[in-house]
Amino acid sequence: MGHGSSRSASSANILSADELTLVENLFKSMSRSSGSIKREDIFKHWSTHLDDGLLQFVVKFLCYEPGKRVSAINGENFGRLYVFAVRGNPEERTSLIFNGFSEEEQKHEIPIASFLQYVQATINSYLKLQKNAGNAHYLTWSSIGCTVNTRRINMRSRTLCEDLVKQGDVLSVEQIEKWFSTAATFKLIQSHVFQCLFLVSQKKGDKNTSARINDLNLLPGCKGLENIPHFPSILGLGDVLFLNLSLPHELRNEWRFLFSSQVHGESFSTMLGRITMQGATIIILQDADDHVFGGFASDSWKLGSNFIGNQSCFLFKLDPDILTFPSTGYNNHYQYLNLHQQTMPNGLLMGGQFNYPGLWLDCEYGLGKSSLSCTTFQNYIQLSGKENFRIKHCEVWGVGPIPEVEEREDSTSILDQDSTSKVLLQMSGRKMYSEDVREVKE
Repeated sequence: MGHGSSRSASSANILSADELTLVENLFKSMSRSSGSIKREDIFKHWSTHLDDGLLQFVVKFLCYEPGKRVSAINGENFGRLYVFAVRGNPEERTSLIFNGFSEEEQKHEIPIASFLQYVQATINSYLKLQKNAGNAHYLTWSSIGCTVNTRRINMRSRTLCEDLVKQGDVLSVEQIEKWFSTAATFKLIQSHVFQCLFLVSQKKGDKNTSARINDLNLLPGCKGLENIPHFPSILGLGDVLFLNLSLPHELRNEWRFLFSSQVHGESFSTMLGRITMQGATIIILQDADDHVFGGFASDSWKLGSNFIGNQSCFLFKLDPDILTFPSTGYNNHYQYLNLHQQTMPNGLLMGGQFNYPGLWLDCEYGLGKSSLSCTTFQNYIQLSGKENFRIKHCEVWGVGPIPEVEEREDSTSILDQDSTSKVLLQMSGRKMYSEDVREVKE
Protein backbone atom coordinates (compact mmCIF):
# COMPACT_ATOMS: atom_id res chain seq x y z
CA MET A 1 0.00 0.00 0.00
CA GLY A 2 1.36 3.40 -0.89
CA HIS A 3 0.25 5.05 2.31
CA GLY A 4 1.60 8.45 1.31
CA SER A 5 -1.33 8.81 -1.10
CA SER A 6 -4.88 7.56 -1.41
CA ARG A 7 -7.26 6.05 -3.90
CA SER A 8 -9.46 9.02 -2.97
CA ALA A 9 -8.11 11.63 -5.38
CA SER A 10 -10.29 14.45 -4.13
CA SER A 11 -11.87 14.69 -0.70
CA ALA A 12 -14.46 17.06 -2.13
CA ASN A 13 -15.86 14.15 -4.16
CA ILE A 14 -16.58 12.20 -0.94
CA LEU A 15 -17.79 14.93 1.41
CA SER A 16 -21.49 15.77 1.49
CA ALA A 17 -22.45 19.40 0.90
CA ASP A 18 -22.87 19.99 4.65
CA GLU A 19 -19.54 18.34 5.42
CA LEU A 20 -17.73 20.27 2.71
CA THR A 21 -19.07 23.52 4.17
CA LEU A 22 -18.06 22.36 7.66
CA VAL A 23 -14.48 21.53 6.63
CA GLU A 24 -14.02 24.63 4.44
CA ASN A 25 -15.36 27.01 7.11
CA LEU A 26 -13.09 25.54 9.77
CA PHE A 27 -10.06 25.68 7.49
CA LYS A 28 -10.74 29.34 6.66
CA SER A 29 -11.18 30.15 10.34
CA MET A 30 -8.01 28.37 11.50
CA SER A 31 -5.91 29.68 8.58
CA ARG A 32 -7.35 33.19 8.87
CA SER A 33 -8.13 32.85 5.13
CA SER A 34 -4.41 32.66 4.32
CA GLY A 35 -4.61 29.37 2.44
CA SER A 36 -2.65 27.37 5.02
CA ILE A 37 -2.72 26.62 8.77
CA LYS A 38 0.42 26.90 10.87
CA ARG A 39 1.45 23.80 12.79
CA GLU A 40 1.31 25.69 16.10
CA ASP A 41 -2.27 26.79 15.37
CA ILE A 42 -3.40 23.16 15.23
CA PHE A 43 -1.94 22.63 18.70
CA LYS A 44 -3.54 25.87 19.89
CA HIS A 45 -7.03 25.02 18.62
CA TRP A 46 -7.15 21.28 19.30
CA SER A 47 -5.04 20.65 22.43
CA THR A 48 -8.11 21.20 24.63
CA HIS A 49 -10.20 18.70 22.64
CA LEU A 50 -7.83 15.82 21.87
CA ASP A 51 -5.75 13.57 24.07
CA ASP A 52 -2.11 14.57 23.60
CA GLY A 53 -1.22 11.21 22.06
CA LEU A 54 -3.85 11.57 19.33
CA LEU A 55 -3.01 15.24 18.76
CA GLN A 56 0.61 14.31 17.96
CA PHE A 57 -0.56 11.76 15.38
CA VAL A 58 -2.99 14.27 13.82
CA VAL A 59 -0.40 17.06 13.46
CA LYS A 60 2.15 14.70 11.89
CA PHE A 61 -0.48 13.39 9.45
CA LEU A 62 -1.47 16.93 8.44
CA CYS A 63 2.19 17.84 7.90
CA TYR A 64 3.17 14.58 6.23
CA GLU A 65 5.52 14.95 3.29
CA PRO A 66 8.36 12.40 3.12
CA GLY A 67 11.81 13.99 3.22
CA LYS A 68 10.56 17.40 4.32
CA ARG A 69 9.58 19.10 7.53
CA VAL A 70 6.38 20.98 6.75
CA SER A 71 5.39 23.89 8.96
CA ALA A 72 2.06 24.75 7.26
CA ILE A 73 -0.98 22.62 6.44
CA ASN A 74 -2.89 22.94 3.19
CA GLY A 75 -6.61 22.48 2.59
CA GLU A 76 -6.19 19.14 0.81
CA ASN A 77 -4.56 17.45 3.80
CA PHE A 78 -7.10 19.08 6.12
CA GLY A 79 -10.00 17.61 4.14
CA ARG A 80 -8.21 14.28 3.83
CA LEU A 81 -7.97 14.04 7.63
CA TYR A 82 -11.76 14.32 7.92
CA VAL A 83 -12.44 11.83 5.15
CA PHE A 84 -9.92 9.21 6.30
CA ALA A 85 -10.93 9.37 9.97
CA VAL A 86 -14.71 9.63 9.54
CA ARG A 87 -15.41 7.17 6.74
CA GLY A 88 -12.07 5.90 5.56
CA ASN A 89 -11.59 2.36 4.31
CA PRO A 90 -9.01 0.16 6.11
CA GLU A 91 -6.22 1.42 3.83
CA GLU A 92 -7.01 5.07 4.52
CA ARG A 93 -7.40 4.62 8.29
CA THR A 94 -4.06 2.79 8.35
CA SER A 95 -2.51 5.61 6.33
CA LEU A 96 -3.67 8.08 8.98
CA ILE A 97 -1.72 6.14 11.61
CA PHE A 98 1.47 5.51 9.64
CA ASN A 99 1.70 9.03 8.27
CA GLY A 100 0.97 10.30 11.77
CA PHE A 101 3.74 8.15 13.23
CA SER A 102 6.55 9.65 11.15
CA GLU A 103 6.04 12.69 8.91
CA GLU A 104 9.54 12.89 7.42
CA GLU A 105 10.09 9.36 6.13
CA GLN A 106 7.85 6.57 4.94
CA LYS A 107 7.51 3.79 7.52
CA HIS A 108 6.32 0.26 6.88
CA GLU A 109 6.24 -0.90 10.50
CA ILE A 110 5.06 0.66 13.74
CA PRO A 111 5.74 -0.50 17.33
CA ILE A 112 2.73 -2.17 18.94
CA ALA A 113 3.17 0.24 21.88
CA SER A 114 2.65 3.23 19.55
CA PHE A 115 -0.43 1.65 18.01
CA LEU A 116 -1.92 0.94 21.45
CA GLN A 117 -1.22 4.56 22.40
CA TYR A 118 -3.18 5.68 19.31
CA VAL A 119 -6.17 3.49 20.23
CA GLN A 120 -6.16 4.63 23.87
CA ALA A 121 -5.80 8.29 22.88
CA THR A 122 -8.74 8.01 20.47
CA ILE A 123 -11.05 6.59 23.15
CA ASN A 124 -9.92 9.23 25.68
CA SER A 125 -10.47 11.93 23.06
CA TYR A 126 -14.06 10.81 22.45
CA LEU A 127 -14.92 11.26 26.13
CA LYS A 128 -12.99 14.54 26.32
CA LEU A 129 -14.87 15.92 23.31
CA GLN A 130 -18.24 14.94 24.75
CA LYS A 131 -17.35 16.81 27.93
CA ASN A 132 -16.13 19.92 26.08
CA ALA A 133 -19.17 19.94 23.81
CA GLY A 134 -21.56 19.72 26.76
CA ASN A 135 -23.23 16.68 25.22
CA ALA A 136 -26.55 16.02 26.98
CA HIS A 137 -25.97 12.28 27.45
CA TYR A 138 -22.44 12.79 28.79
CA LEU A 139 -23.72 15.32 31.31
CA THR A 140 -26.29 12.89 32.76
CA TRP A 141 -23.39 10.60 33.77
CA SER A 142 -20.88 13.23 34.88
CA SER A 143 -23.56 14.88 37.04
CA ILE A 144 -23.77 11.74 39.24
CA GLY A 145 -20.01 11.51 39.65
CA CYS A 146 -19.27 8.89 36.98
CA THR A 147 -15.68 9.50 35.86
CA VAL A 148 -13.15 8.23 33.32
CA ASN A 149 -11.28 5.18 34.60
CA THR A 150 -8.02 5.55 32.65
CA ARG A 151 -6.67 2.17 33.75
CA ARG A 152 -9.71 0.35 32.40
CA ILE A 153 -9.58 2.30 29.13
CA ASN A 154 -5.97 1.18 28.71
CA MET A 155 -7.07 -2.39 29.43
CA ARG A 156 -9.95 -2.04 26.97
CA SER A 157 -7.56 -0.79 24.26
CA ARG A 158 -5.36 -3.83 24.71
CA THR A 159 -8.41 -6.10 24.51
CA LEU A 160 -9.52 -4.44 21.26
CA CYS A 161 -6.05 -5.11 19.84
CA GLU A 162 -5.66 -8.59 21.32
CA ASP A 163 -5.07 -10.30 17.95
CA LEU A 164 -2.39 -7.74 17.05
CA VAL A 165 -0.65 -7.92 20.44
CA LYS A 166 -0.12 -11.65 19.87
CA GLN A 167 1.76 -10.96 16.62
CA GLY A 168 4.86 -9.38 18.12
CA ASP A 169 6.41 -6.05 19.07
CA VAL A 170 6.00 -4.36 15.68
CA LEU A 171 3.08 -4.22 13.25
CA SER A 172 3.11 -4.02 9.48
CA VAL A 173 0.83 -1.96 7.25
CA GLU A 174 -0.93 -5.15 6.16
CA GLN A 175 -1.56 -6.31 9.72
CA ILE A 176 -3.21 -3.04 10.72
CA GLU A 177 -5.27 -2.91 7.51
CA LYS A 178 -6.56 -6.40 8.28
CA TRP A 179 -7.39 -5.33 11.85
CA PHE A 180 -9.35 -2.30 10.63
CA SER A 181 -11.43 -4.53 8.35
CA THR A 182 -13.03 -6.12 11.44
CA ALA A 183 -12.65 -3.40 14.15
CA ALA A 184 -16.20 -2.07 13.83
CA THR A 185 -16.46 -0.66 17.37
CA PHE A 186 -13.19 1.25 17.21
CA LYS A 187 -13.96 2.63 13.74
CA LEU A 188 -17.27 3.95 15.04
CA ILE A 189 -15.56 5.72 17.94
CA GLN A 190 -12.84 7.09 15.65
CA SER A 191 -15.44 8.44 13.23
CA HIS A 192 -17.35 10.15 16.04
CA VAL A 193 -14.16 11.71 17.42
CA PHE A 194 -13.39 13.57 14.21
CA GLN A 195 -16.97 14.49 13.41
CA CYS A 196 -17.27 15.99 16.89
CA LEU A 197 -13.82 17.64 16.65
CA PHE A 198 -14.71 19.51 13.46
CA LEU A 199 -18.10 20.51 14.87
CA VAL A 200 -16.93 21.66 18.31
CA SER A 201 -14.16 23.74 16.67
CA GLN A 202 -16.74 25.88 14.84
CA LYS A 203 -17.68 29.33 16.10
CA LYS A 204 -19.88 29.13 19.19
CA GLY A 205 -23.55 30.06 19.17
CA ASP A 206 -24.66 27.99 16.18
CA LYS A 207 -27.75 26.05 17.31
CA ASN A 208 -27.48 23.68 14.35
CA THR A 209 -23.93 22.77 15.33
CA SER A 210 -24.99 22.07 18.93
CA ALA A 211 -27.81 19.83 17.72
CA ARG A 212 -25.43 17.88 15.46
CA ILE A 213 -23.01 17.38 18.36
CA ASN A 214 -25.82 16.06 20.58
CA ASP A 215 -26.75 13.61 17.82
CA LEU A 216 -23.28 12.03 18.05
CA ASN A 217 -24.30 9.86 21.00
CA LEU A 218 -22.48 6.64 21.68
CA LEU A 219 -23.11 7.06 25.41
CA PRO A 220 -26.68 6.42 26.59
CA GLY A 221 -28.63 8.94 28.61
CA CYS A 222 -28.69 8.10 32.34
CA LYS A 223 -32.12 8.22 34.01
CA GLY A 224 -33.39 7.62 37.54
CA LEU A 225 -30.52 9.09 39.54
CA GLU A 226 -31.52 12.75 39.51
CA ASN A 227 -31.88 12.72 43.32
CA ILE A 228 -28.66 10.80 43.99
CA PRO A 229 -25.88 13.20 42.92
CA HIS A 230 -22.99 11.01 44.11
CA PHE A 231 -24.06 7.54 43.07
CA PRO A 232 -21.55 4.84 44.10
CA SER A 233 -21.39 3.09 40.73
CA ILE A 234 -18.91 0.34 39.87
CA LEU A 235 -18.76 1.69 36.32
CA GLY A 236 -16.52 4.27 34.71
CA LEU A 237 -17.54 6.27 31.63
CA GLY A 238 -15.45 4.02 29.41
CA ASP A 239 -17.26 0.95 30.76
CA VAL A 240 -20.64 2.54 30.00
CA LEU A 241 -19.45 3.43 26.48
CA PHE A 242 -18.29 -0.06 25.54
CA LEU A 243 -21.11 -1.97 27.24
CA ASN A 244 -23.57 0.27 25.42
CA LEU A 245 -21.91 -0.43 22.07
CA SER A 246 -22.30 -4.17 22.76
CA LEU A 247 -26.09 -3.88 23.10
CA PRO A 248 -28.64 -4.27 20.30
CA HIS A 249 -28.86 -0.90 18.55
CA GLU A 250 -32.45 -0.19 19.63
CA LEU A 251 -31.46 -0.37 23.33
CA ARG A 252 -28.55 2.10 23.26
CA ASN A 253 -30.32 5.42 23.80
CA GLU A 254 -30.91 5.32 27.56
CA TRP A 255 -30.09 3.39 30.72
CA ARG A 256 -32.56 3.41 33.63
CA PHE A 257 -31.25 2.93 37.15
CA LEU A 258 -33.11 0.04 38.82
CA PHE A 259 -31.14 -1.32 41.77
CA SER A 260 -27.97 -0.83 43.81
CA SER A 261 -27.12 -2.80 46.94
CA GLN A 262 -25.52 0.34 48.39
CA VAL A 263 -28.71 2.36 47.82
CA HIS A 264 -31.50 -0.19 48.37
CA GLY A 265 -29.82 -2.63 50.76
CA GLU A 266 -28.62 -6.21 50.43
CA SER A 267 -31.89 -7.99 49.72
CA PHE A 268 -32.70 -10.47 46.95
CA SER A 269 -36.45 -9.78 47.19
CA THR A 270 -35.87 -6.00 46.98
CA MET A 271 -33.71 -6.49 43.92
CA LEU A 272 -36.37 -8.69 42.28
CA GLY A 273 -39.08 -6.17 43.03
CA ARG A 274 -37.09 -3.49 41.22
CA ILE A 275 -35.79 -5.43 38.19
CA THR A 276 -38.69 -7.71 37.17
CA MET A 277 -40.85 -6.71 34.19
CA GLN A 278 -38.46 -3.87 33.34
CA GLY A 279 -37.36 -5.04 29.90
CA ALA A 280 -33.73 -5.74 29.03
CA THR A 281 -31.22 -5.27 31.86
CA ILE A 282 -27.50 -5.16 32.61
CA ILE A 283 -26.35 -6.67 35.91
CA ILE A 284 -22.94 -5.57 37.25
CA LEU A 285 -21.29 -7.27 40.24
CA GLN A 286 -18.18 -6.75 42.33
CA ASP A 287 -17.11 -9.73 44.41
CA ALA A 288 -15.11 -9.88 47.63
CA ASP A 289 -11.91 -10.28 45.55
CA ASP A 290 -12.75 -7.03 43.68
CA HIS A 291 -13.40 -8.80 40.39
CA VAL A 292 -16.01 -6.84 38.39
CA PHE A 293 -18.28 -8.73 35.99
CA GLY A 294 -21.88 -9.20 34.91
CA GLY A 295 -24.31 -9.94 32.13
CA PHE A 296 -26.77 -8.48 29.66
CA ALA A 297 -30.27 -10.04 29.80
CA SER A 298 -32.40 -9.44 26.71
CA ASP A 299 -35.82 -10.25 28.24
CA SER A 300 -37.73 -8.91 31.23
CA TRP A 301 -36.90 -10.92 34.33
CA LYS A 302 -39.86 -12.95 35.56
CA LEU A 303 -40.36 -15.94 37.84
CA GLY A 304 -40.79 -19.30 36.18
CA SER A 305 -39.33 -22.75 35.63
CA ASN A 306 -38.37 -22.14 31.99
CA PHE A 307 -35.37 -20.41 30.45
CA ILE A 308 -36.01 -17.13 28.63
CA GLY A 309 -33.83 -14.69 26.68
CA ASN A 310 -32.21 -14.85 23.26
CA GLN A 311 -28.83 -14.93 21.51
CA SER A 312 -28.18 -11.22 22.09
CA CYS A 313 -27.50 -12.04 25.78
CA PHE A 314 -23.85 -11.98 26.85
CA LEU A 315 -21.62 -12.14 29.92
CA PHE A 316 -18.62 -9.89 30.52
CA LYS A 317 -15.64 -9.14 32.76
CA LEU A 318 -14.44 -5.61 33.56
CA ASP A 319 -11.72 -6.23 36.16
CA PRO A 320 -9.01 -7.50 36.44
CA ASP A 321 -9.48 -8.40 32.74
CA ILE A 322 -11.85 -6.98 30.15
CA LEU A 323 -13.59 -9.69 28.14
CA THR A 324 -16.98 -10.21 26.50
CA PHE A 325 -18.62 -13.61 26.02
CA PRO A 326 -21.33 -13.70 23.33
CA SER A 327 -23.77 -16.55 22.78
CA THR A 328 -22.61 -19.85 21.30
CA GLY A 329 -26.12 -20.88 20.23
CA TYR A 330 -25.35 -24.29 21.78
CA ASN A 331 -28.29 -24.02 24.18
CA ASN A 332 -30.91 -21.45 25.22
CA HIS A 333 -29.96 -21.22 28.90
CA TYR A 334 -29.76 -17.42 28.83
CA GLN A 335 -31.98 -16.36 31.74
CA TYR A 336 -33.64 -18.20 34.62
CA LEU A 337 -35.28 -16.81 37.77
CA ASN A 338 -37.21 -18.68 40.43
CA LEU A 339 -38.16 -18.43 44.09
CA HIS A 340 -39.87 -20.46 46.84
CA GLN A 341 -39.73 -23.73 44.84
CA GLN A 342 -39.31 -27.14 46.43
CA THR A 343 -38.01 -28.95 43.34
CA MET A 344 -36.29 -26.17 41.34
CA PRO A 345 -33.24 -24.03 42.20
CA ASN A 346 -34.11 -20.67 43.74
CA GLY A 347 -32.12 -17.77 42.41
CA LEU A 348 -31.05 -16.01 39.20
CA LEU A 349 -29.00 -17.71 36.50
CA MET A 350 -27.37 -16.61 33.24
CA GLY A 351 -25.82 -19.38 31.14
CA GLY A 352 -24.69 -22.96 31.70
CA GLN A 353 -26.46 -25.52 33.86
CA PHE A 354 -27.88 -25.21 37.38
CA ASN A 355 -24.82 -26.90 38.90
CA TYR A 356 -22.38 -25.30 36.42
CA PRO A 357 -23.62 -21.73 35.85
CA GLY A 358 -21.99 -18.94 33.93
CA LEU A 359 -23.46 -16.59 36.52
CA TRP A 360 -25.63 -17.59 39.49
CA LEU A 361 -27.04 -15.34 42.21
CA ASP A 362 -28.55 -17.30 45.07
CA CYS A 363 -31.88 -16.28 46.63
CA GLU A 364 -29.92 -15.95 49.87
CA TYR A 365 -28.50 -12.54 49.00
CA GLY A 366 -24.74 -12.24 48.90
CA LEU A 367 -23.92 -15.72 47.57
CA GLY A 368 -23.04 -16.37 43.94
CA LYS A 369 -21.29 -18.82 41.68
CA SER A 370 -19.40 -18.69 38.38
CA SER A 371 -18.22 -22.06 37.09
CA LEU A 372 -14.97 -22.88 35.34
CA SER A 373 -16.84 -23.65 32.10
CA CYS A 374 -20.12 -22.59 30.47
CA THR A 375 -21.39 -23.92 27.13
CA THR A 376 -23.89 -21.07 26.61
CA PHE A 377 -21.26 -18.37 25.94
CA GLN A 378 -18.22 -18.28 23.64
CA ASN A 379 -14.64 -18.37 24.97
CA TYR A 380 -16.07 -18.23 28.47
CA ILE A 381 -13.76 -18.16 31.47
CA GLN A 382 -14.75 -17.92 35.15
CA LEU A 383 -16.02 -14.42 35.89
CA SER A 384 -15.35 -14.20 39.64
CA GLY A 385 -12.19 -14.48 41.70
CA LYS A 386 -13.43 -17.72 43.28
CA GLU A 387 -15.97 -20.14 41.83
CA ASN A 388 -18.26 -19.59 44.82
CA PHE A 389 -18.12 -15.90 45.59
CA ARG A 390 -19.57 -13.32 47.93
CA ILE A 391 -21.13 -10.16 46.51
CA LYS A 392 -19.53 -6.91 47.59
CA HIS A 393 -21.65 -4.67 45.38
CA CYS A 394 -24.47 -5.21 42.89
CA GLU A 395 -26.21 -2.80 40.55
CA VAL A 396 -28.78 -3.32 37.81
CA TRP A 397 -29.72 -1.04 34.91
CA GLY A 398 -32.70 -1.24 32.60
CA VAL A 399 -31.62 -0.55 29.03
CA GLY A 400 -33.93 0.81 26.37
CA PRO A 401 -37.56 1.78 26.92
CA ILE A 402 -39.78 0.33 29.64
CA PRO A 403 -41.96 -2.39 28.06
CA GLU A 404 -45.66 -1.67 27.80
CA VAL A 405 -47.92 -3.90 29.94
CA GLU A 406 -50.69 -5.35 27.84
CA GLU A 407 -54.18 -5.42 29.37
CA ARG A 408 -55.99 -8.73 29.24
CA GLU A 409 -59.77 -8.88 29.00
CA ASP A 410 -59.97 -12.40 30.43
CA SER A 411 -58.48 -11.47 33.80
CA THR A 412 -60.17 -9.88 36.79
CA SER A 413 -56.93 -9.06 38.63
CA ILE A 414 -53.57 -7.64 37.65
CA LEU A 415 -52.09 -10.46 39.77
CA ASP A 416 -53.44 -12.99 37.28
CA GLN A 417 -51.31 -11.38 34.58
CA ASP A 418 -48.12 -11.26 36.58
CA SER A 419 -47.29 -14.15 38.89
CA THR A 420 -44.00 -12.46 39.75
CA SER A 421 -45.82 -9.53 41.36
CA LYS A 422 -48.00 -11.96 43.28
CA VAL A 423 -45.00 -13.80 44.75
CA LEU A 424 -43.23 -10.57 45.65
CA LEU A 425 -46.32 -9.33 47.51
CA GLN A 426 -46.45 -12.60 49.41
CA MET A 427 -42.76 -12.28 50.29
CA SER A 428 -43.30 -8.81 51.68
CA GLY A 429 -46.10 -10.10 53.95
CA ARG A 430 -48.89 -8.10 52.32
CA LYS A 431 -52.38 -9.63 52.26
CA MET A 432 -53.90 -9.92 48.78
CA TYR A 433 -57.50 -8.83 49.45
CA SER A 434 -58.47 -9.40 45.83
CA GLU A 435 -58.16 -13.14 46.47
CA ASP A 436 -61.10 -12.89 48.93
CA VAL A 437 -63.41 -10.63 46.93
CA ARG A 438 -62.89 -11.56 43.29
CA GLU A 439 -65.97 -12.99 41.56
CA VAL A 440 -65.93 -16.59 40.50
CA LYS A 441 -66.52 -16.98 36.76
CA GLU A 442 -69.20 -19.41 35.78
